Amino acid sequence: MAILDLLISLQLVGIAAFAVSGALVAGERQMDWFGVMLLGIMVAVGGGTLRDVLLDVPVFWILAPWYVLMAAGCALAAIPLARWAHRVRRPVAIADAIGLAVFVALGTRKALEVGTTGLIAVIMGVLTGIAGGILRDVLANRTPIILRKEVYALAALSGASLYVVADGLGVPAGINLWTSIAAVLVIRLLAIVYNWSIPTLKVEPGDQE
Repeated sequence: MAILDLLISLQLVGIAAFAVSGALVAGERQMDWFGVMLLGIMVAVGGGTLRDVLLDVPVFWILAPWYVLMAAGCALAAIPLARWAHRVRRPVAIADAIGLAVFVALGTRKALEVGTTGLIAVIMGVLTGIAGGILRDVLANRTPIILRKEVYALAALSGASLYVVADGLGVPAGINLWTSIAAVLVIRLLAIVYNWSIPTLKVEPGDQE
């Protein structure tokens, strides 16, 4: 498969996965169909939008509006599941993990393509992966997942860093993409299955004067 076809295919997978995760969260909050569609779109294109604005390049879905239409369609198609989102929490997490893995790799690659340093590419990759989920959780009145104990941003950081290192070593683009995606997905899925979490900082409140 040519690299361009691979990139498009991966982007479609990421958009569909994130749109479904947004729709199921909307169902968890008992939103109407418009809310389902809105959350699906926000989580699917939010991270890429922020990345493109920060990189000062044309926003991807403005150049190709069908990305938004696809996200809306996937979200609406998930409505039968969204009605019972409280029973399918693990599928929500798995769909979100797939979207995270794909968009971290694609975001990192795009940043490198426009000439950023490796550090900035890692930051852009992480933002691409997590920003849409933050928007979803804020709109759904949930604590954003990256502020919880779950291994989420750390998985994104690992995948983006691996991409940059492999790119610097001259690893072929296709292999690099799959390696980064696999790293994020494996870390995130293991965290879901085994309930891995990052240690929290606990400070006892002092006496009030």
